[in-house]
Amino acid sequence: MPAPDRHFKEEIHDLLDGRLDDAARLEVEAHLENCEECRRAFEAMRWTKKFAASHFAAPTEAPAELHARILRSLRAESQPVNIITPPPSFWRRRTFLAVASAAALMISAALAFLHFTRKPQMPAVIAELYRDYKAQRLTLELSTTDVKEMESYFAAHSVAFRTRVFDLGMMKYQLVGGRVDRGRRVPAALFVYRGPDDRVLLCEMFSGKMSDLPATTEVREHNGFRFQIYRNGDRTAVFWPEGAVVCALVSDGPPEDVMQLAFAKAMAP
Repeated sequence: MPAPDRHFKEEIHDLLDGRLDDAARLEVEAHLENCEECRRAFEAMRWTKKFAASHFAAPTEAPAELHARILRSLRAESQPVNIITPPPSFWRRRTFLAVASAAALMISAALAFLHFTRKPQMPAVIAELYRDYKAQRLTLELSTTDVKEMESYFAAHSVAFRTRVFDLGMMKYQLVGGRVDRGRRVPAALFVYRGPDDRVLLCEMFSGKMSDLPATTEVREHNGFRFQIYRNGDRTAVFWPEGAVVCALVSDGPPEDVMQLAFAKAMAP
């Protein structure tokens, strides 16, 4: 299924608040079924609303003892003062503002915790990189057909592990260039091939473990390697380990062709 052309933001708020008519609601719900990014945003917003409603729905009035303590403190001052007792609405307003501020801080902290502790879903990340490259939103830092030049570029630009940029000419795929992917904690190597019918093949090598990937029922064994396969719309992503490095290869070509390309690139560390 093709990737969504755009992402919904305001519409998700309106959906949660029940402000959409039937046609708009059906459109947004259909979009959420196919767009992982918007679905994550929807779940985060829904969780936030439920959290706020269950913990901070009804502001409580400040206790009478608090009023009395404040008045006693004022009377204890050495200089006479004119004490004006605030009306009950003053205390309700002040209490509500304090509770609302505390709620905002707690929700922000909870969302930050979820964001920074959630393991990145690399199959979705790789699929997004592929989509961005094809849409010309992701540019290559070095254009070259020379695999050794590409490997030297990565070594000179903060990629700490040894990269293997294979010549896939026998599979009718030609290297076109690459870039350092700095969108993660440790820089990764990203490079691109083009094949028959201008088909794009994107490969990324990054420090990591296969155990960090989400579970999948599609697993293949070949020449001592274990390959994990993920589908995202019309894209097929294949992951396999090479020592302490994980390799990923993604394309929108026939899934079996993508598997054969992964088999061709894999090698022992």
